[in-house]
Amino acid sequence: MKNLKTIFASLLIIIIHQANLSAAEVGTKHQYGLSFLGSYEYEEPKLMHLRSGSQAADDELENLGFLYNYKNAFINDGGFLNEFEFDSSYQFLTQTYWSNGTGTMKDIDVEIYNLRALYGIQLSDKLMLKSGIGYRHLYHYWQNRQSTTGAYGYDREQDYTYIPIIAELKIPIPELNLDGKLKVEFDQIIEGNNTSYLGYLGGANRDLSFKNSDGYAWKVAYEGKRNGFTFEPYYEFMYIDDSTVVSNSHEPFNVTKEIGLRVKKEFNSNRSVATDFKEVLGNDDFYFGVQLLRSEVETGASAPTGTTKIDEEDYGYSIVSGMRVLDEINGQPIKLDIELAYNQFGQSSIGCNNGDTFLVDGRFRGGNWASGTTLTCSTDGYDTVIESYSTSLGLKPSLDLSNGINLNGNFGFNRWNQMETEAYVGTTASSTSYDGIDIYYGLGLSINRNNLTLGLDYLEHDMYYDAKSISASLKYNF
Repeated sequence: MKNLKTIFASLLIIIIHQANLSAAEVGTKHQYGLSFLGSYEYEEPKLMHLRSGSQAADDELENLGFLYNYKNAFINDGGFLNEFEFDSSYQFLTQTYWSNGTGTMKDIDVEIYNLRALYGIQLSDKLMLKSGIGYRHLYHYWQNRQSTTGAYGYDREQDYTYIPIIAELKIPIPELNLDGKLKVEFDQIIEGNNTSYLGYLGGANRDLSFKNSDGYAWKVAYEGKRNGFTFEPYYEFMYIDDSTVVSNSHEPFNVTKEIGLRVKKEFNSNRSVATDFKEVLGNDDFYFGVQLLRSEVETGASAPTGTTKIDEEDYGYSIVSGMRVLDEINGQPIKLDIELAYNQFGQSSIGCNNGDTFLVDGRFRGGNWASGTTLTCSTDGYDTVIESYSTSLGLKPSLDLSNGINLNGNFGFNRWNQMETEAYVGTTASSTSYDGIDIYYGLGLSINRNNLTLGLDYLEHDMYYDAKSISASLKYNF
């Protein structure tokens, strides 16, 4: 599977050095807790949305989750600290529905539970790396419900089995008086099963089962303690590609974005401090940050006439983490980092009305028209939107120019997904998705001040529709 390349690439961050001795907790720990949803959106671009929390049209606060987590840390015969973890959650959501073709609906009940079995090894005093197996189950209760246009709903079930890769970093932030833990997670889906329970409608309707086994998720959380409770704000993003086709139907590609807060409390724990385990990594210099992108993603269109509007610029963001692997090269002030990032480039679009025209370069709508073809809009309210996401892994060399000012280079591999959706006002949208692995590269400047790094970079990402971005970043060095 080509998507497994991302897993193997992520593991390149593990660079083995000499073993050192350190200290950490061993023993068992039980945590119970609640999760509170801030914002949740499931989107099939230009086709339909499901929203909960602050984005919902109603019942914003009718969302609650229940958590249980078990850990058992121990030192093995080789002297390395290992930890087994079982993690579970159940979440109840009330959602609102919007569709370009079938109206709206409120008060939709949704249940989600997530189970993970994980095994990890402490690589350094700060870093533990974990992996294992996970299972996510979602069920929408739509049966016998009608939208504002009279369309009947149906129950829908989504089940995903995935391989998680989790980096847990002990990240104290003295400026905020926090002694917490940062968790960065990548999940590679290995099997997806989706069922639409249409059979209850009778007649020619049948229950349909689809396969969606191509997808991934990014998750970021920071865990800190206050007054005996653990507080964990989190962000999650999940991308699922098109499903198989069954009876001329399929589940289109979709994205899910979620922000919330988990509150946990320990009970019946039996932990002690061990000081005699070995470290795998000799280096413990890490950073984490966010980037604001001013991006330009190609549409493959040009030469607009009439009211045609081609908009290839938008704002996006990146979540970035990295590790310093070299502090100098041949005695010169040249540093080298390995950097991993999740990038969301925003949207580019083409909009036109009846009689307007634009020229395509051979890529538009999956290459349905040759390069140089002029297309004419035959209706009012036509719109094509391209959304772009990527996961990047690369090298970031930097040269210290003077007084903490650095000249940076960027080069690496870019696993990308793009979604091109064509819609007309009042009708159901159609879509095309693209994915691949290509390179990215660029230059930038950064300024280091204490634990903070401010940066400005120019990057180019090779994709089906290539992307260029200028990014302003803020990173914290641990």
